[in-house]
Amino acid sequence: MSDSKKKKYEIAEPHDMSPRSKWMRDYYFKGDEREWKNQYMAFTTGTDWDIIWNETDYYIAPETHFYIGNKGKGVFESSLRSMAVQVELPDNFWKLSLPERRMIFFEEVMVNHVPHEIISNNDLIAGGRFNIQLSKCLTEKEAKAHWKKNIKTRHKFFKYHKSGFGNVGATAGHLIPDYETIIKRGFKYVYEKATNGYDKLSQKEKNSEKGAELLAMIKAAEIPRKIAKKYAEECRTLKETASTPERIEELEQMAKNLEQVPWEPAKTFWQGIQAVWLTHMLIMSEESYPGPGISFGRTDQHLLDLYKKDVIEEKNITKEFAKDILGSLWFHCNTAYDAQIMVGKQGITAAFGQLMTLSGCGPKDEDLTNELTYTILEVIDEWSPILEPKPNIRLCRASPEKLLDKIVDMVSRSQGAPFLINFDERSIAGMIKEGIPREDAWNYACVGCLENTMQGNDRSGTVNCNPNLTKSIELTLWNGKNMPNNNVITKKGEQLGPKTGDPESFKTWNEFWNAWKEQVEFLIKYTVDVYNQTEELRAEFMPTPYLSTIVRGCIEKGLDIRKGGPELRF
Repeated sequence: MSDSKKKKYEIAEPHDMSPRSKWMRDYYFKGDEREWKNQYMAFTTGTDWDIIWNETDYYIAPETHFYIGNKGKGVFESSLRSMAVQVELPDNFWKLSLPERRMIFFEEVMVNHVPHEIISNNDLIAGGRFNIQLSKCLTEKEAKAHWKKNIKTRHKFFKYHKSGFGNVGATAGHLIPDYETIIKRGFKYVYEKATNGYDKLSQKEKNSEKGAELLAMIKAAEIPRKIAKKYAEECRTLKETASTPERIEELEQMAKNLEQVPWEPAKTFWQGIQAVWLTHMLIMSEESYPGPGISFGRTDQHLLDLYKKDVIEEKNITKEFAKDILGSLWFHCNTAYDAQIMVGKQGITAAFGQLMTLSGCGPKDEDLTNELTYTILEVIDEWSPILEPKPNIRLCRASPEKLLDKIVDMVSRSQGAPFLINFDERSIAGMIKEGIPREDAWNYACVGCLENTMQGNDRSGTVNCNPNLTKSIELTLWNGKNMPNNNVITKKGEQLGPKTGDPESFKTWNEFWNAWKEQVEFLIKYTVDVYNQTEELRAEFMPTPYLSTIVRGCIEKGLDIRKGGPELRF
């Protein structure tokens, strides 16, 4: 094509993909026409009082509020109850602590009820269905207490939101689990760590909440191994009918991978990706919150040694095969959108945020861009446009020209992928200002909607509080009340904020300024009060022992991630 006929602006299109990766991408975009879909599956204890959907996870997303209802259970909870499969419970189930009940139920569902499928002859990693809505496993007494507090919290939140203060709520996801430890040490290490922690407790402590939580964590740490075994069995079953010698060999290697990871440390790049994915998908299942914000961290650093050994040094696999392994990961990440795919196309065009952070500096400000960085960028470029995982590039003063040229070329065609918002020197300074030690801050990464956190030890609630600061101006201009006709949920003339005076009586700018400052202080305090109520509700009734095992600080304290276990929890 002559220069005169070239398009002025290029739009990203998939290109240069292997036949395997092209098939996986094309299959994903068949959407609701696919014969296999990762739709919601719901599971119940079968009790009349059972609760399956946790509404507070969705308070920060106003478009979901119609699901919630006003005084009742709401359409989403009712629908899940009607479609839920009852799970048989052990005889002593209701005598156990809530964290233990949750893990017994979680294991039974994921090991014995959810199908263990290999998606196609092109798939290279196991782990298909994870869009699971789980019973919260509450006793009748707990369920009544939860509902009483839930309704109180709901009404307090709706008043906050509908009055224009913003949105707020304790939300699932939005963190980076300790994937590096799972890759390098495996869940066997986590299991032993939790077991040792429990064994060191006094008898009194073993009978306490701390002891119960550690017992739940011990059980949780074994679940990935049991699921991996199921998938290994499926791989060997499929071997019997595989149509080519190459696929027979792949399925046998997949089975061997699953016998190694995620219980033991990964020995190969393929095993490393498999370990990360099984760990990742089980978080989405346990929290019953697929997709939003559960992020991978610095993948090109975590898997670099395995990639170098397999692709560069020993040449056990080709670079193209490594890209196909990554492509299988890309496919599975995107099936988070399958959850409600039969009720609309939002799953093909929406955006959750399973972020993957690449490049950036090391502890001595040295550039850490490497061979795997470029390979992952190639996969992103070749698959683009695609929603997950969302790539985030860290840039620093030492970033090489080759990297800059590559990402400028990609961004010019890809409508914003990879993201370019982190310039290390400033981002690290921001982390230090938040209280992260200088010697650790270099190792930050992005979650969710591009918020910076630390990796593997941080649940900072980065999207949980979104106050509308302009509301403070409204309160200032109307002496602490909503403006006229803004009475969607409040009574006419109801005093919300402090009385700071009629602004028409103000004589100086400072009078207005001081009134506004007082309203801002009220707004922030009001936001925190509403948020804390959602956090307390979640902490009391919605433990997640599995996730807690892979966030540092939780096992050490014997505390759930939702009760303050992580080392960092701003």
